[in-house]
Amino acid sequence: MNRLILKFALYSFIVSTLTSCALTNSVQSINYSPSLTISDKLPSSKQVKLEPMKDERGYDDERIIFYKKNMYSQTMSGTYLAENPVTEILLNAIENGLKEKGIQYNSQHEDLILKSWLIKLDCEAISGFASVQMIPEITVKFQLLDNNNKVIWTDILVGKVKTKGGSFKEFMPPAIDALVMKLVENQAFLNAISTN
Repeated sequence: MNRLILKFALYSFIVSTLTSCALTNSVQSINYSPSLTISDKLPSSKQVKLEPMKDERGYDDERIIFYKKNMYSQTMSGTYLAENPVTEILLNAIENGLKEKGIQYNSQHEDLILKSWLIKLDCEAISGFASVQMIPEITVKFQLLDNNNKVIWTDILVGKVKTKGGSFKEFMPPAIDALVMKLVENQAFLNAISTN
């Protein structure tokens, strides 16, 4: 019985944290630290220039993570704000993923240009009897261009995971990692940057 009460209290805390002050803005720390496990390194690749990611979500402030929702999943006017622009956090994660994969980027001589657009960042909370499951989702459009500005690869990748963390630093980093893994394990992308 005590365990059930404890689970209910934890669920109530998470729901109230994510829905409280739904009309105000609050700064949240994502504290992204990559935890990627990349086993297959790319032996060689063309030089890739990373352009700054563009935020296509239509928000005035690029630090907006997403809008708050009430307990009925209705979007409110309050927002969760990151400490830095979300696109910068994602681009730093992508740089780390390319480095871990062995892809050469942002050198003096680049053969290819990687462009990216943040299309969607949202989170869904699914409540069970005594628990809540957080499902963050990050959608980014990528384009790889050659040095003649011809698109040689494009895709829309989604980083989406099921987590049980109640804070941004628990449920956002796994979604970021999932997005980066989708990029560095995308065979068409790897074929396009391979020197072979």
